[in-house]
Amino acid sequence: MSINLEDIKSISKRNFLEKIGMVAGSTALYTAMSALDLVHASAQDKPPLLSTEGKGKTVLILGAGLSGLVTALELSKKGYKCQIIEAREHSGGRSQTARKGTVIEELAGERQVCDFDHNQYLNLGPWRIPAEHKAVIYYCRELGVELEPLINKSVHAYYYSENIDGQLKGRRVRQVELDVDRAGSIQELLAKAVNSGSLDDDLDTEDKERLLDYLATTGLLDRKKLNYRANRARGHEIDQYPGTLLDAGKLSEPFKLAEFLKINIGERWNTADHPAVMYQAKGGMDKIPFAMEKELKPGSVSYNSEVTYIQNNDENVVITVKNTKSGIIKQIEGDYVISTIPFSVIAGIDSNFSPIVKTALKSATSSPAYKIGLQFTRRFWEEEDMIYGGASYSDMEGHYQTSYPSSNLFGKDGDVMLANYKYGGGSVELSNMSISERIEHTLTCGEKLHPGNFRKYYNGKAISKSWHRDRYALGGASSFRSSRQRRKNIPIVVKGEKRVIFSGGGMSPYHAAWMTGAIEGAWQMIQEFDKRVAQI
Repeated sequence: MSINLEDIKSISKRNFLEKIGMVAGSTALYTAMSALDLVHASAQDKPPLLSTEGKGKTVLILGAGLSGLVTALELSKKGYKCQIIEAREHSGGRSQTARKGTVIEELAGERQVCDFDHNQYLNLGPWRIPAEHKAVIYYCRELGVELEPLINKSVHAYYYSENIDGQLKGRRVRQVELDVDRAGSIQELLAKAVNSGSLDDDLDTEDKERLLDYLATTGLLDRKKLNYRANRARGHEIDQYPGTLLDAGKLSEPFKLAEFLKINIGERWNTADHPAVMYQAKGGMDKIPFAMEKELKPGSVSYNSEVTYIQNNDENVVITVKNTKSGIIKQIEGDYVISTIPFSVIAGIDSNFSPIVKTALKSATSSPAYKIGLQFTRRFWEEEDMIYGGASYSDMEGHYQTSYPSSNLFGKDGDVMLANYKYGGGSVELSNMSISERIEHTLTCGEKLHPGNFRKYYNGKAISKSWHRDRYALGGASSFRSSRQRRKNIPIVVKGEKRVIFSGGGMSPYHAAWMTGAIEGAWQMIQEFDKRVAQI
């Protein structure tokens, strides 16, 4: 396949420049991002050292998510009497896993009871751990939570675009095919630019020779002509992989540049903390908060206790809670309060906080997030499509990502698939559907990715979660999104007020939707708490 420069005159400069960013490869991209301080692993790999001793002082911790549990774990070591107040029936907050018996009740929604077979599950909240998230890995090591690989990218998974014109409209495209075509075509264009003298102002003769030598050795271009052609990196035609004796197989034919440039899926490089292989807690991500809770003294968490009022005094804090089962209201008094409730939620709880604090909390924004998992009786994506883990992506209405299970590979009992994951504004429309409508929408989309199999092997069991419809979360993450909001409001919430400290994932705005954000936010704020106590 040879690319004629005349063939791409119709392509806009902006579109072309977006594509040419793919030529350098992941190593060069990582180097550039590192120079911009975009991909550093967190410097926090263990809890901070605290200088104060609790001496029996009572700390009321609002919320039994990861931030609340970590706060209780670390302060308990210093002699503080920690009591966690949690509105839900379980710990973990958004680190929730649905398995047989799990109940989900959304605001203005239907009640769902998970009924998955074979101890299979769906991580409703966080589901991936990159190596950079040392805080999460620290607790997994310390508490004996077993981690296993999560395959984040499978080259055999699909890109599917139906909102385009041309030969690739409504056609499943293997990710390896499009990824390699993009890289190879850009490499050919770069070689043409070097040979035509277009880069003479940027490269001297020696650099141009080195660049051409590099392009000739990538395996994507003909070594002499430097034109992009069928190659082993792209792979072979379906069912024409090399066999025995003289069967060399048949290489798959690349797509035309003008055709694949129309596809706007998978063109953006993932950040370095979204590598091809990540990690997950074996058996479900809720194993992490459950392990934390086991380290606390029995009775440290008061469940079904919804906070209705916070009275912040000079000498103590009084929390009014309502039992969500019995309706009984009671007051709990503590020397200090550390709230890990999402900013968007605590902003709606009655309190005597000052206007400036209330305004700061209300300035936080929440991001809608939607997931639906379907259970299948057969792992057809493995057996027929060679997809083991990873995810397929599309531009279908209401669909973004279908993620395949990384556990129980080659299993005979099927599995639960994260059949649709949508984050941001597009998830709201999906959450407005009834559960049966959500399932039907998912099956319709899934049939386009896996024709003839999605409906056939669906066993009728599903679970769906819209985090913005969870009354105790109101979104997949809550934080200050713009740099202006962060500069204005974070100093206010970090300072807290009187005997109340604010904590949680919102204190890690760059990691607000990750487990590490919740943990590092807790570490940051117990340091602030320690300083506060030391000054009293």
